[in-house]
Amino acid sequence: MSTSATSPRRRARRVLATFAGALLASALVLPTVVSAETGETKRYIVVFEGTYAVDGSYALGGDYALNHEYAVSIVKVAGGEVSLDLSKQIGVMIVDSNVATFAEVLRTYGLVEEVAEDFVWKALPSYQEAIDSGELTVIAEDHPPCDADDPDCPPGGPEPHADPLEGLQWSMELIRAPQAHTTQAGSRAVQVGILDTGIDGRHLDFVFDTDGTNVDCANGRDFVPAGPGVGNPDPCTDNGFHGTHVAGIVAARANHHGVVGVAPNVTLIPVKVCDTIGYCYSSASVAGITYAGDAKFEVINMSYFVDDDTFLSSTELKCMTDPVQRAFRKANERAIQYARNQGVVPVAALGNSDYDLAHPPEPYENECEVVPAETEGVIGTMSLGPSSEKAYYSNYGFGMTDVAAPGGNSRNRRGETPGPCGNQVLSTIPGNVWGCIQGTSMASPHAAGVAALIVSQYGRIGTDAGETDVVMRPQQVEDYLQSTTIDLIGAEQTETKGYDYCFGNGRIDAVRAVLHETSYEAFVTEPCPETQTQQ
Repeated sequence: MSTSATSPRRRARRVLATFAGALLASALVLPTVVSAETGETKRYIVVFEGTYAVDGSYALGGDYALNHEYAVSIVKVAGGEVSLDLSKQIGVMIVDSNVATFAEVLRTYGLVEEVAEDFVWKALPSYQEAIDSGELTVIAEDHPPCDADDPDCPPGGPEPHADPLEGLQWSMELIRAPQAHTTQAGSRAVQVGILDTGIDGRHLDFVFDTDGTNVDCANGRDFVPAGPGVGNPDPCTDNGFHGTHVAGIVAARANHHGVVGVAPNVTLIPVKVCDTIGYCYSSASVAGITYAGDAKFEVINMSYFVDDDTFLSSTELKCMTDPVQRAFRKANERAIQYARNQGVVPVAALGNSDYDLAHPPEPYENECEVVPAETEGVIGTMSLGPSSEKAYYSNYGFGMTDVAAPGGNSRNRRGETPGPCGNQVLSTIPGNVWGCIQGTSMASPHAAGVAALIVSQYGRIGTDAGETDVVMRPQQVEDYLQSTTIDLIGAEQTETKGYDYCFGNGRIDAVRAVLHETSYEAFVTEPCPETQTQQ
C-alpha cells in the first residue's frame, strides 16, 4: 500500500529500537548448549533488533560491525545454520535448524526481536488444480498473424504488428495500452522483477527476432526452500503457470505471436518465491524483495500473499498480535523499505476474498493486513471487470486500495466479452500456449506494466558499478501512476470526487500515464458493495 500524496496515509508503523550500551556489552557472553532434541529440519525467519544507518544499511543493535558476528554465533548456539544472511540490508537472517527448541532458545537473546518458523500456506492454485477447477482455460495460437508489411496491420510497439490473440485482450484496451505504445512501449534498460512461480523464459511470446528474449534468466533467482513442491531451481522454468501468466501481462512482446503486454519492450526478471503446489513462502518473499533491492530493479510485481501456519486459520491477513505472523510482517516490511530505498517500485495484488480490508471480518482486527499488498510503500491494486466494475472477488478498502486495474470478472452483469476468455484475462502460460484466468493477481501486473512505462518515459539513465540503471524515485512513479488515473464512480451511489474506499485513486490509464496527463476524467460504472462504511 503506497503513501503518495493522493492516498490517505495509513497508521504509523513500528519504530525500530536502538540498543543501549549495556546490552551491547552483555552480548559478548555466549552460553553453551549442553543437549538439544533434534528432529525434522525446519526453516525460520529471525528478525533482529537495531536501526538504519545513514547509508541505508541496517545496523544490528545500533552497530553492525560489533554485533554481526555475535548474531551469527547465537544462531549457532541455539542450533541453527544461517541459510541466507540479509542482516546488513534489513536485519533478518533465514535460518535452518533441526533443533526442536531453536526458536525458544533464540528468543531469550536481547538482540533478537522475532523468530518464526517458515510455515507454508497455499496462496496459488497449481497448474493442474487450475485446469481441473475450470479457473484456467488454455487456448492455442490457432490462426496466423497478418504480414508485418500489410498496411492494414494495426500499430503497436516499436513497429507495425498484429499479434494473433491481441484482439481478445479487452484488459489492454480498457487501460489503453496499445494506444500508449505509439508514445512509449518500454525500455530494455527497465527491469521488472516478477516475484512468483518463475517464468517460462523460452516462451515464444517473449522472443523478438532482432534482439532475442526479454526475459533475463541469468539475473533470475530461486528462493523457494526445500519443501513438498520445491520444483525446478531454474528461474526460467515455471514451477506452475502463474508467473508466466503475470509476466505476459507485463511484457509479452509485440512479435506476431500470441498477445502483447502493457510494456512489451522492458526486461523481465524471474524471482521464484512460490513452488509447484502453490505455496508461497515468507522467507522466499523476504529474500526476493531484498534481492530486487540489491539488484536495483525498477519495478517488482507481487501477485501473492505470504505463507502462514494453517493451524492459525489465517488466509491473506497477518496480525501483529500473533508472534509468528508478526515476524512475517516485520521481515517483509523491512524488505519493502530496503527495496524502495534502492529505487524499486513495489506493486502487489490486494487479494481475492472480497474483504473490505479497512474493516476485515471476524476473527480479524483492523491491525491485520494482507502481506505484501498492504505493506507501507507498496502500490495495492484491486481488480476490475470489463465494464470497470469491481470484480466480485476483489479485496478493497479505504486507505488500502491505491489503484484499480483489470483482473477479470466472470460475474459481469452486463454480458460476456466475446471469445474463449470471456471476461477473464488472456496471457502467456508455459509451453508456447496461452490461457485465461482472473484475479487480483492479474490486476497487479497491469499496474506494474504502467509503472514500467512511466519509468521508461521519465526515468533518468545513470550508471552504477558500470551497469546501466534507470533512475526515478519510487514516490514520483507512484504519483505519476495515481495522478493520471480515471476516477470510477458508481452509477447508483453518491461518491466524492477522487479517492474512494473501493477503487482507490481510480482506473489506471497507460496513455495518460506516459503523457503525464493529470486533468480530471471520470467513468461511470456499477456501484461498489456498501457492506461497510467508507471510512
